[in-house]
Amino acid sequence: MSNAQPTSVAASTVPSPPQSEIKEAVLVSDLINLPSGKELDEVSAIRLASSKPTRLIVFAGPVDCGKTTLLTSLYELFQWNTVCGHNFAGSLTLPAFEQRCYLARTASENVAPQTPRTPYKGPDPYYLHLRTSPIEAPGMPIDFLFTDVSGEMFDHARNSTSECKELTFLKRSTHFVLLLDSEKAIRPGRWTMVQNSIDLLQSCIDCKMLPSFCIVNIVWAKFDHFESNQEKKENLEFRKEVARQFQAAFEHHIRLKFSEVAARPTLAPDLGFGKGVAELYQGWINHCPQIREMELQPLGSPGIRESEFFALRNPVKLS
Repeated sequence: MSNAQPTSVAASTVPSPPQSEIKEAVLVSDLINLPSGKELDEVSAIRLASSKPTRLIVFAGPVDCGKTTLLTSLYELFQWNTVCGHNFAGSLTLPAFEQRCYLARTASENVAPQTPRTPYKGPDPYYLHLRTSPIEAPGMPIDFLFTDVSGEMFDHARNSTSECKELTFLKRSTHFVLLLDSEKAIRPGRWTMVQNSIDLLQSCIDCKMLPSFCIVNIVWAKFDHFESNQEKKENLEFRKEVARQFQAAFEHHIRLKFSEVAARPTLAPDLGFGKGVAELYQGWINHCPQIREMELQPLGSPGIRESEFFALRNPVKLS
């Protein structure tokens, strides 16, 4: 009788993979999937916002009002220093930021700083991502998504209800930043610029595109044009009247905040780079009502058991 051990037919018939294939499999498993660094499209932005709490800041306004310049100035402020007690903590769109900053740097050999105009590509926006973290709590970063879209998109939304309803990203915005162009505000016909901005905001409200928690920032962009203009008293009264008109039209529908920004104050350099940008960012940090801690226990009743709640809801009647 033979004492040979039985062998597995399956094991004997399946050949071992070549060593080259094993090495290749190990290398593939060690690969790190890095972001491309380009602008995020709608699908990528929604995927990011679904994976972690994200604040969507929408920059709105006509062509050449300073939307991209404001956005890149915030990014550059973080490259130099902390901003309102926060540090730069990364970006999935770092090359996209750098591309927009290039024409404003000495390496571009431009005589004056410039910002490339965002082309109009229909109602689908592109997004830039920025992550910051508080100095006192570096383990609690905050993720921002900023829209970078052409002013032509908002011109269409202002003039057409159907096109306004196509801007579905507005329904996720935590802050709607509506830029008023100070350069146009010191020229004849400035009330046309103001009325167009009022009409845009009215169209967004009528179409129910802004969520209830969204805060509308009315921002005087390129404020160095006001600062360098001689008619300071007249311009101040003009801005006050603009604020009164916005408040009369919208204060019962949305929350308004007014501010002044000079991202690159070439006409009034004493204002300093990014004048007012940090304060605007501080508002995006402080006022974000849709992101709050969950209340798992009813207010005023900490530590009460469900059985005790049942007793409170169903008191025993003594005979």
